[in-house]
Amino acid sequence: MTSIGMEDRTLRRPVVRVIDEIDSQILSILRENARTKNVEIARKVNLTEGGVRARIAKMIKDGVIEKFTVITRSNDVTGLVLIKTQLDQMRLVGKRLKEIASSAYETSGEYDLAAELRADTVELFNRKVDEIRSFPGVVDTMTLIRMT
Repeated sequence: MTSIGMEDRTLRRPVVRVIDEIDSQILSILRENARTKNVEIARKVNLTEGGVRARIAKMIKDGVIEKFTVITRSNDVTGLVLIKTQLDQMRLVGKRLKEIASSAYETSGEYDLAAELRADTVELFNRKVDEIRSFPGVVDTMTLIRMT
């Protein structure tokens, strides 16, 4: 069994949901390809299609699965934005980062936070950076764009 930490959205308190080996296998298949049909997952984990559907629904309800998303492999622009914040604003900035960043990290050293950004064009990428710079409590940023 594996414990998955998550946050109860209404009470804002940590909740632990224990998943079993079959849930873990289902998650692994969905991470590889979120469009895998339930029938195919059922065959791989030796369950009925209805059983797989019920388990996925429960994991969504419990917050183990937060969302299904599309990741493109086009000529998108990706990069990191390092962010220096006012000390009392770091948590608020971090929370706002999660709304626009692919991933967000707390760091140590000169910068307090880092955000991984993706956009279809440089212009859209720069808009996201400008949005981060406009957050209350952001003191300074440094942007690193991945070179292709």
